[in-house]
Amino acid sequence: MHVIALQDYDHHGRVWALDPLTGASAPAVGRCHGFVRPAGGEGGQAAALYADAGKLWLQYGDQRWDCETVVVRHARRPDGAHVFTVLGGEGTELEVRCPAPDPGPFDPTYDWIDTVADDFFLWVAGQLAEREGRGVLLEHFLNGFDPV
Repeated sequence: MHVIALQDYDHHGRVWALDPLTGASAPAVGRCHGFVRPAGGEGGQAAALYADAGKLWLQYGDQRWDCETVVVRHARRPDGAHVFTVLGGEGTELEVRCPAPDPGPFDPTYDWIDTVADDFFLWVAGQLAEREGRGVLLEHFLNGFDPV
């Protein structure tokens, strides 16, 4: 079984081994080649952005896409909910609808950086928006990085 070590997007220092064929993951150690948002969070299934076999991949559950062959979009609705969409040659291949986050008490220090840190799909859409950025990310992920 071929697995890829990925850093947990939400928990610093935590590493998961992702099986790209099934989307299953298990705790792991080692240099990371991307990020994963484990199952159970927003959207339900595990979601990952990583490098493997010289390509940058987006994975959701057991579905995965070569990032050069798809377009991703992230949109916020007026009620605060968001929709993450993967568009391929045949149209919409994935649409993940996530409810608005619980606003909790007002925090005046909460800013755009916090918003991206709280939303894996927003981060992915930003990373894949430009070809040059995808190339830099691919190189970084192929080289691997120590979990932080």
